[in-house]
Amino acid sequence: MHSLQCVLQMQRSLRWGPVASVSWLSLRKCTAHSSLSSTTCPNPERQEDGARKDFSSRLATGPTLQHFLRSASAPQEKLSSELEDPPPYLTMDELLGRQRKVYLETYGCQMNVNDTEIAWSILQKSGYLRTSNLQEADVILLVTCSIRYEFVLFLGVNRLDSQCCMAERLKEEILNREKMVDVLAGPDAYRDLPRLLAVAESGQQAANVLLSLDETYADVMPVQTSPSATSAFVSIMRGCDNMCTYCIVPFTRGRERSRPVASILEEVRKLSEQKYLGGLKEVTLLGQNVNSFRDNSEVQFNNAVSTNLSRGFTTNYKTKQGGLRFAHLLDQVSRVDPEMRIRFTSPHPKDFPDEVSVRLAVTN
Repeated sequence: MHSLQCVLQMQRSLRWGPVASVSWLSLRKCTAHSSLSSTTCPNPERQEDGARKDFSSRLATGPTLQHFLRSASAPQEKLSSELEDPPPYLTMDELLGRQRKVYLETYGCQMNVNDTEIAWSILQKSGYLRTSNLQEADVILLVTCSIRYEFVLFLGVNRLDSQCCMAERLKEEILNREKMVDVLAGPDAYRDLPRLLAVAESGQQAANVLLSLDETYADVMPVQTSPSATSAFVSIMRGCDNMCTYCIVPFTRGRERSRPVASILEEVRKLSEQKYLGGLKEVTLLGQNVNSFRDNSEVQFNNAVSTNLSRGFTTNYKTKQGGLRFAHLLDQVSRVDPEMRIRFTSPHPKDFPDEVSVRLAVTN
């Protein structure tokens, strides 16, 4: 009887629920002391006070809110593809290009041109060489477009690689029915090209058309395929959330995500340095909906301020908040090199608030 009274006393002091909810540990403790006098039964109030002090001391010495904010604002950089451990079925040597020659062919929009430069940067770091002679190519990299529907079949070469948004949309038809290519890569799978080519080298078809929610290739510095060009493309965002009735972009390039401002400015600075070595005169900022740019990588700018749209426009998705917007990016990019012309494409009418128009007027 004494053990039940002890449990009830502990329940009342700790404001627990029914007796059935009391842990068996507490019940066993009270049972063990049932043969002793009532003064030897554990004092629940004293136990609760000791547990509270112990928790407070551990909380005081543990991580603070600032610790988590610093961790979020300074994410670890992704390791480059050549430093990552190879999959168990491939060796590090098989992932290397071993000076095999790549022929590049691009069809479609400016984003496809920029994607070619990103893919070539990744392959170049893996040890591939570029060639302008189709006949001596070991790999043909065909960057294709889902809108400007074009197929090109090269004969007499070792590997044909198709990538970009048409690969995303027609993957089964290209790989299985037409059997036109050995490797298929979607717009978010360029980092995986060395592995895909290594698999194809063993005589198998390889494909990766997974779309990503965060891939922007921010840490990949594109290598211009035309060093003497007077204009360069800089991708500032990927994908789109507008879901226009006539447009396939959200399904072939995925959801909208933006590069960090710092990464964009670093690329523009390097292009500005090339201006004095060659004939580069202008930079074009690229995005499917370029003026809805929103950099959420810096925690201090992720406030609750709602997005300003052009007057009379609404969105078909929940209004986004916070982040560094397109007007801020235009201001920062224009300060890198006042003599360099800055263009951007493609904008959407709904994302032309007054601050963007004012920034354009002030910059001009």
